[in-house]
Amino acid sequence: MASKESENQVRDSNVFVDAKKYFPLVQNFARRELKARYKRSLLGWTWSLLNPISTILVYSLVFSVFFRAAPPPSGNGSQNFALFLFTGLVVWLLFAGMINGSMGWLSSIGDLRRKVFFPPETAIFGSALALGVQSAIEAAVLILVMILIANVGLTTLVLPIILVLAGLFGLGIGFFVCVFNTHYRDVQYLVGIILNALFFLVPIVYPISIIPEAHWGIPIRKMIEYNPVNQFVAAARESAYLLEWSSWNRWALIIFYSVASFALGWRFFNKRSMQLSEDM
Repeated sequence: MASKESENQVRDSNVFVDAKKYFPLVQNFARRELKARYKRSLLGWTWSLLNPISTILVYSLVFSVFFRAAPPPSGNGSQNFALFLFTGLVVWLLFAGMINGSMGWLSSIGDLRRKVFFPPETAIFGSALALGVQSAIEAAVLILVMILIANVGLTTLVLPIILVLAGLFGLGIGFFVCVFNTHYRDVQYLVGIILNALFFLVPIVYPISIIPEAHWGIPIRKMIEYNPVNQFVAAARESAYLLEWSSWNRWALIIFYSVASFALGWRFFNKRSMQLSEDM
């Protein structure tokens, strides 16, 4: 009983004081995740690049060779389907990784959480930070290639900001699903199905130009274009591939989606975090 009361007192304290207090723990979780990710692997962190590269090669072959889908010209006028795909894939991998990872990250600390008290979100933030490091490596490779082909500009500098916002958007959703998954393990399978479907409902592996304006009287292209995830993908492509400044309307949308998702998700998680120890 005393344990429950002490946990509630910690929860009611100032959130910024707690964040500063537990930040070293977040760093430890991040380091643990980074060390464990490719432990006993011969290639180690090389896999973090080989996985997206293999995906890029497969989809480039299918869509650019078999279906002859042509990407829009890049900022320097060249057309490179692989780079067009890579720019969108970096955003998607971060977004989907935050959602899928949050469920695994929370369940992985079940035994430790039952032995000693610490805010469960520290493990989620730590692992999210580790995922952010991997995303930063992928983005750095993308920017390096863009530099080599002379397709860079001032707009390229905003790509990291877009990735941070996409990560917050995915993490906010992750807070919701990890709580539900703690009570109902079916959630992780349902989320996997939804993300697989969503991947093809966002123009990542194909240009949006191949989507018809309408089908069966349904404005399909507009529905896909205004998909929240597509706003982040489109902003990344505009900044890093097309070398264009995104519209103020798009910036307003991605900031709203990321802030609202993260704030609501964290609030929802905090209200139920005290019950999670019993269910993990």
